[in-house]
Amino acid sequence: MLFVGRQVLLRGIGLAVNLAGSLVCQAQSDPFSSGKAPFFLSLHVGGGLGLVAVGGGVQLAQQRLEPEVLVGYVPRRFSSKPLTIFTFKATYLPVRATLGDHWRVSGGVGGYVSYTHGATIRDSKDPSNYTPGYYFFSTKVRTGLFVTPRLTYAGIATVQRPNPARVAAYAELGTNDLYLLSRLPNKGGISVSDILTLGFGSKVGW
Repeated sequence: MLFVGRQVLLRGIGLAVNLAGSLVCQAQSDPFSSGKAPFFLSLHVGGGLGLVAVGGGVQLAQQRLEPEVLVGYVPRRFSSKPLTIFTFKATYLPVRATLGDHWRVSGGVGGYVSYTHGATIRDSKDPSNYTPGYYFFSTKVRTGLFVTPRLTYAGIATVQRPNPARVAAYAELGTNDLYLLSRLPNKGGISVSDILTLGFGSKVGW
């Protein structure tokens, strides 16, 4: 009886080990596993953040919240002098749908705060540029909101590559505080399309 009991115990331990190993392998093979490293790099074009902007951030809340910092650049040919735009942006993705083993479609909203450094942007707080009270905020600081669809591709994790890269392409349609305040008193002269911004970008996570 003692020998039989030992055999049953060893078989039970073996089954438990195999089951745990199977669960680990499944978690490793999930390309969108929330246990992956949360860091990503960004490349952004347009949308009021610069002709081109680069940066990076982290994924939080099971990959639904993405705060990031970007540095954008506007060359001289689009402005009398080059501009540098520093942006803090946060994106929230409540809608997600997986397509097969490698693809995910997401939808979300976000907001940003940016600061533009450059001599061509006149500071509204400078009395030599504007009369006091003309703008109650700094024209060098922009705050904006946007909606964003996204398509993400992820490889299958293996023992050799436990964290394969995830590549996402997205678009952002939004506006900012200056555009909105410009439309309010000029509803007949400024259309809704005039106050919208459109940007595109890509993110690579690992």
